Amino acid sequence: MDDNARMVSDAEGEIVPASPAPIPAFAGSPAGDLRAQLGQAVAAWLLRTTSAQTRKAYRSDLDQFLAHAGIPAKAWDQLADIRPEHVAAWRDRLAAGGMTNASIRRKITCLRSLFSYLKTYGYTGANPAHSDFVAAPAVPRDGKTVGLSPADCRRFLEAPDASTPTGIRDRALLGVLAFSGCRVDELVKLRVRDYRTNGEHRILQITGKGGKERSTPLHIEAVERLAAWIEAAGIVHDANGPLFRPQKSARMQGRDGFRPKAMTTRAVEKLVKRYVASLGLDPNVVVHSFRVTALTTARERGSDIIDLQDFAGHADPRTTLSYIRTRDRLSKSPAYVLKY
Repeated sequence: MDDNARMVSDAEGEIVPASPAPIPAFAGSPAGDLRAQLGQAVAAWLLRTTSAQTRKAYRSDLDQFLAHAGIPAKAWDQLADIRPEHVAAWRDRLAAGGMTNASIRRKITCLRSLFSYLKTYGYTGANPAHSDFVAAPAVPRDGKTVGLSPADCRRFLEAPDASTPTGIRDRALLGVLAFSGCRVDELVKLRVRDYRTNGEHRILQITGKGGKERSTPLHIEAVERLAAWIEAAGIVHDANGPLFRPQKSARMQGRDGFRPKAMTTRAVEKLVKRYVASLGLDPNVVVHSFRVTALTTARERGSDIIDLQDFAGHADPRTTLSYIRTRDRLSKSPAYVLKY
């Protein structure tokens, strides 16, 4: 730990803080500029990612921590006063409030990322959220998102009414989710031009996290569903327009057309929730369940983990493995052979 968090032993052996240390600053810069410099650095940190959704989540996590630490808005210089015990206390408070380990870990990771970035930016203080100082709660290797069985996924795909324009859209949208395994924020960013031909393949050019692009071949069923939707919506020549659009009015079911803007992630989430309810499926099934289902089913049917990693757009194969639900393992559990 650096001088800003020095501890010493008193005469009775108790650990107590040392005398106040100099406030960390930016190397080579006047200390009086600390508030402005930290403010600029935080803004740059938030802009590092191209994902507006990620920036929003990071800002929310940071605001929550600042409120917990009693730091007023824009008092960025007070970040220099943050110590590991403040981060640990926040972690424990979140846990006591019933937050899941995964959510707490994400928030701690957000703080680690911020202070790591500040140090790269020239800040001379320590990272109070570093794993050497504060342990983040453990999370299961398997993710928590509920997957669908192939049979239930098929029921989902057939649920929309193909006699209405909105139903045709929903059939295409669910087909893309099920056969491409894309994330919901990737889905809503798709443009008509992103559905294209590459040799003998029909593909989607998907823009993932960090602006990384990947080409995903589409199953023939997804191709047919997309072709029907593009024709029904009359958007074949609107190359720069969004691929999936909201209907102009709910009552007309798309018969009066669709608005020339992209559906929101919230709209897609609500759409999936409605079909979950109408089919009587597990209410924990969400949009992300299609991604889990696609990766799990492909793995069960022989796909290599490296191919799955590329398909999912993951930087680390361990992330891909966390999506694989071992459905057969449950039926083979030793619990079923026990007899007393």
